[in-house]
Amino acid sequence: MKNWQNLNNPPVVVALFQLKFNPAGIKLSDFLKYDTILKHNFPIRKDNIQVGIDLGGTSIPLGVSKITGTSDAKIGSYLYCTVDQKVKLDISEGTVTYIDERPYQGWDKFKDSTLKAISSLADILKNTEIIRTSIRFINRFSFDNFDHPQDYFKTLISSSEDKQLPYPIRQYGFRLTMDIPETDIYSIVNQNVVNERANSFIYTFDIDVLDRQRLVFNQETLSKNIESLREVKNEIFFSNVTQKTLDLCN
Repeated sequence: MKNWQNLNNPPVVVALFQLKFNPAGIKLSDFLKYDTILKHNFPIRKDNIQVGIDLGGTSIPLGVSKITGTSDAKIGSYLYCTVDQKVKLDISEGTVTYIDERPYQGWDKFKDSTLKAISSLADILKNTEIIRTSIRFINRFSFDNFDHPQDYFKTLISSSEDKQLPYPIRQYGFRLTMDIPETDIYSIVNQNVVNERANSFIYTFDIDVLDRQRLVFNQETLSKNIESLREVKNEIFFSNVTQKTLDLCN
């Protein structure tokens, strides 16, 4: 594995890890057995309710009227949060997602906190079939001037002629999907720039790396897998930004 450059002021605003597993034999309510353990690090729990409404053959007339129907409400997910709600663990049927919106303190701390959060569920997830893992890093840059995007990024949208666009652009974005050769990994990359006001441009560089490889859940396997996802994420990031952009992060 490469030795990646450490940035003193990393542009990461959200770092996320997600695993999807085969939920056979596991009910969502089973996770409540670990509620006390989870609340040591995530003291706030929010139960997200899903509601389905069946109106049968009832038609809805115009105006105010009474209608008859049947509702089916159930818990769709449990969202555990820290007191400041900057770190979250979202548990739904077949999916566990760790989300960290704190100031980014480097890969090692993100990985350690991710595995620690997931380890709280190790007893229920052990030997389950993992059907997909992913990491997502949302990077955000602020520029005073963005007249020359090629000074900052290597993958761009351009016009075929100078001054082809008759008016200033307020916002643009594009999306790339890439397959990583000889692996089950692919990446979805979104880049978007917004001109918020005069001399203020916000550029979002959103990298999602997903692995469809089937795995049996255990901590060691998960640790190796998350490192593989990181390698792809870093290749995409550092291959796309210029030295001028990196200088802004140091």
